[in-house]
Amino acid sequence: MTDDKKARKPAEQRLSDRVWIGAPASLRFGEEELSGFVEVINLGGMYVASGRVPDVGDYVDLVFSLPGDQRAFRVRGNVVFQNRSAERQAGFGARFERPPVGLLEAIKGLNRGH
Repeated sequence: MTDDKKARKPAEQRLSDRVWIGAPASLRFGEEELSGFVEVINLGGMYVASGRVPDVGDYVDLVFSLPGDQRAFRVRGNVVFQNRSAERQAGFGARFERPPVGLLEAIKGLNRGH
């Protein structure tokens, strides 16, 4: 099984629906700190567009806000997918590691709003 097939689940197997948000984010992995955009989020993780893409298996610390919510959420993710395609903005998919309950509740609220 390829890494791509292990990381990407069909819609019926996802924890929740994906919500497109386009929220700016600060991210850190290793000794690097940079900016990106959380393009898509659900209860299990997110896709982050970023000029620098961490390796699959890396841990990334992210800080971002959700649309309509003034709180800044801090969460750690494990990189499970990377996109370095020239056809699309480079980025990565990360699975949440012990996300804060407040973040999960806020994501559920986004799902109700779409």
